[in-house]
Amino acid sequence: MTQTATRYTFVLVHGAWQGSWAWDTIVPRLKAAGHDAIAADLPGDGFDSTPPQEVTLDLYAAHVSRLVDAVKGPVVLVGHSMGGTVVEQTCELRPQRVALAIYLCAFLLPDGMSVIEFYARYLQPEMRGAHARVTYDPHGLTSSIDPASAVEVFYHQTDRSLAEAAAQRLTPQPEGARRSHLHLSPLRFGSVPRVYIEALEDRSVHLPLQRKMQELTPCLATYALESDHAPQLSHPDALTELLLKAAARNARAA
Repeated sequence: MTQTATRYTFVLVHGAWQGSWAWDTIVPRLKAAGHDAIAADLPGDGFDSTPPQEVTLDLYAAHVSRLVDAVKGPVVLVGHSMGGTVVEQTCELRPQRVALAIYLCAFLLPDGMSVIEFYARYLQPEMRGAHARVTYDPHGLTSSIDPASAVEVFYHQTDRSLAEAAAQRLTPQPEGARRSHLHLSPLRFGSVPRVYIEALEDRSVHLPLQRKMQELTPCLATYALESDHAPQLSHPDALTELLLKAAARNARAA
């Protein structure tokens, strides 16, 4: 695998309905390449007792900021899918601690926007990804996606048994995070180098949406994988190579 001269700690942020387990294939690969890696479990996503009505993007970002604070040395933040907004808000909170932010087929939104508002503006009728398939609890506090739909829109390139196992691990997603508005500034969020990794065969965050987000919030560089929405499972070696390459080429000096 590609080696970089600097030893980074990759802080990996999962997307909606997922948990730190989404990075189980990537953490050991990054460590084998000589780096450290921490996969976050976001509060309220089935791994602690935080009530869904208390979950906001600010809560997520505060949690990830504490993980960043505990790291010695340069940090590379990686956000997958909805986790991209968490990375954005964390960059606003800890701009001097983040050497690079990587958005993996992720939401990369302008100041003042939410995931739900982005969908309302830019989702097209033919885009039948996760957002078009979710169901909500009676109070609208959480959303869920059924395992069959998850296999189709997240994991269609992954070995079927692995895809079905991952789909069964998905948990209800507190909607407060997807509805929270980003609060970003050019001096803080804007000072952190950022790159985007496109998933070219994504059936959830469709490629035109990924490219619209890059148009709204330009990046230093764009990389691409011929993958579904979860290259952690379908293309773990290629994804790890891109994470290392992106860090070597784009991270700022510690």
